[in-house]
Parts: sequence; structure tokens; C-alpha cells
Amino acid sequence: MQIIGKELNDTYTFENGKLYLYNDLIIGEINEGVHVTIDVMLSFFQFFLENYKVPFGYISYRKNSYSIDPQVYKMLPENKLLKGIAVVSDQKFSSLNAHVEKSFFKGRYELFTTINNAVNWLDKIIPLQNNNSHVSDNSVM
Repeated sequence: MQIIGKELNDTYTFENGKLYLYNDLIIGEINEGVHVTIDVMLSFFQFFLENYKVPFGYISYRKNSYSIDPQVYKMLPENKLLKGIAVVSDQKFSSLNAHVEKSFFKGRYELFTTINNAVNWLDKIIPLQNNNSHVSDNSVM
């Protein structure tokens, strides 16, 4: 996935979708029809903890229709490196769900209709010293 001003380091394909890995950004694309449970979300967070040692943002790119239990946000472990979650969707139902999810998440969480707007927002909240950072070498791809 091409993002202006960002270099794609790797793509991680898993049972429920894909993660696109950049220096200070992860974009998640969940497959059509998946139900995201606490186990799925915890596996994401474990991946983040193991592979990102610098501040980063997460974009939930909702081009496919899937469901997520908003309660999972209450159960997530603290990750001080995760600076914000941006949800990208132009679908009304997905946008309504994202507003509900936002009320359960304790950190920064915003909704956007384009990936570029989400990236711009995350770039404003992620420290500038990240410009030379990278995904750790121990990532499993």
C-alpha cells in the first residue's frame, strides 16, 4: 500500500487480514466478514509490542465489512508507544460503529474518510524524532 511520504517496510499477512508496516505507522486491513474478538486484538497488540520500539500510529482501514466487539478496547493492555488509532471508512455503518468504539478506547482515536487525512493526523501526534526510526529486526513476516 503506497502512502505519500512513507516507506513500506513489510506486509504481514495473517488469518484475518493484513498489516502494512511503516517506520512509525501500521495500517490494518481486516478481511470481509471477520468478527474481531479480544483474542484477535490482543494478538495485534502482542505483535506491536514485539516489533515496534518507537512511537507509532495505527490506521484501521475499513474497506471491507467486518464487525468488532467494542468491549475489546477496554481490555487492551497499555502500550505507551501507540500514539493514536485512526479509523478510515466512507461507509455510514462502519463510521457509526467507530464512534461507539471511540467511547471505549482511552487513548487518541479519530475517524477519517481518507488514509491521507489519517496519516496527516497521526504525523502531528507522533514525535518528530521518529524520522529515522525503523521496525525492529526481530519481526516475523
